[in-house]
Amino acid sequence: MTGTSQGNAHPEPASTLPHNNTPDRSPSTRHAPVSDTEWAHAVQQATENVARIETLNRTSNQRGNSWSLPIPDGTYSCTPTWTSRTHWQHQVRTLLNSPTGTKLCTTHTITTEAVFAVAVIHASHAESATGRSVTASRETIAHRAGVSTSTVKRARRVLTALRVAVELVRGRYLSRMEAMAAESHHGHRQFRAASTWALTTPRPIATTVTPPFTKPRKPSRATLRTNAYRSRTTTRNHPQSGTRDPLSPSGGFALKALAFKISPTRTQAHAGKTTHQPTTTPRPIHLQRAAAELLAHAPALKPDGHIGKICDTIQQTGIDTTRWTGRDIARQLTTDTQQRGWTWPNHIPRPSAFLRWRLTHIDWAAPTPTERNDEHNRTRRADQLARHAEVRARDERAASEETRTEALRAFRSASTPTADLLPA
Repeated sequence: MTGTSQGNAHPEPASTLPHNNTPDRSPSTRHAPVSDTEWAHAVQQATENVARIETLNRTSNQRGNSWSLPIPDGTYSCTPTWTSRTHWQHQVRTLLNSPTGTKLCTTHTITTEAVFAVAVIHASHAESATGRSVTASRETIAHRAGVSTSTVKRARRVLTALRVAVELVRGRYLSRMEAMAAESHHGHRQFRAASTWALTTPRPIATTVTPPFTKPRKPSRATLRTNAYRSRTTTRNHPQSGTRDPLSPSGGFALKALAFKISPTRTQAHAGKTTHQPTTTPRPIHLQRAAAELLAHAPALKPDGHIGKICDTIQQTGIDTTRWTGRDIARQLTTDTQQRGWTWPNHIPRPSAFLRWRLTHIDWAAPTPTERNDEHNRTRRADQLARHAEVRARDERAASEETRTEALRAFRSASTPTADLLPA
């Protein structure tokens, strides 16, 4: 209906004002006329509300598909920023593994793995430069982390106690003006706003916690193929030597016939050799076998892409795969998890990074489970052989049946009195 809010979710500000341009035959439904003063006042009030809403959205730095509560002035000045997303996650993990973090997790009845999972989801919602503006709700974080809402509450208490997270504004219901600003920002109704958090790195933590290991960037396969192609075609395209004589071409080009005759590719083809040159060094077979066995015994570590990520992770941590098999690595991870009192997370978003972090905290110079088992078997076998040798030696020292019979006969004859010694 024109002039009302029926059928229109967002009517114009002046659409509900009582006016009627068409004459009505019924005098009972006819509205009182609106004066110019009332009309001007309504227009001025609507204009002020629109300006106030635009100013509120602009000053509160709204982003995303939800409207967040404004931050009071001066709050950010006393809240430090984080160093980076990767460093902050490493700092949280280091603090959780410390005695203070373990005690806090025990006090709040939560595991360190659950706190770290919630912290990772918070980091994914934060601004990459400052670590601020974490406005996701508890339900969203719980769904993405695979935990309950109460677990998110306890994890936030632990992060606050460790001084790596600060709640800037507590979530609440929106006022009428804030609800209008939220509708102007994202186009749909919003009645509540979640708490706003900031992830921080205080100076004591930044100076005491060492940065994580950064893997050197490897050249891409396209770069390796380009370099290999250029190294193969340099001699073919420029066969003349580096010190050119006066008769050499000034531009550095070669005659097509000469280049075709001395081409290394053509020479190899005549000699029956293959022209394919491997661009990368293949990984050792024992490394590939160890990665495959590890994924077979720990399916949660399976990466999204190629299994070569797991091979590179194992190789970078310095594990000798000639000694450590994939099954041994999986058993050592299980033993380390049990000794630390941890549990495996329900979901691992980055398996290769999680595996690298776990492998760097284990001593791989110790004997492997297979080596310990082999040593135990050798010791048990040696004991068995010693017992068998002792039994054989005892059997060899034992008297034969004939010797025992003869000795028994002699003993009986010596113990039986003769007839002449008997009394008359």
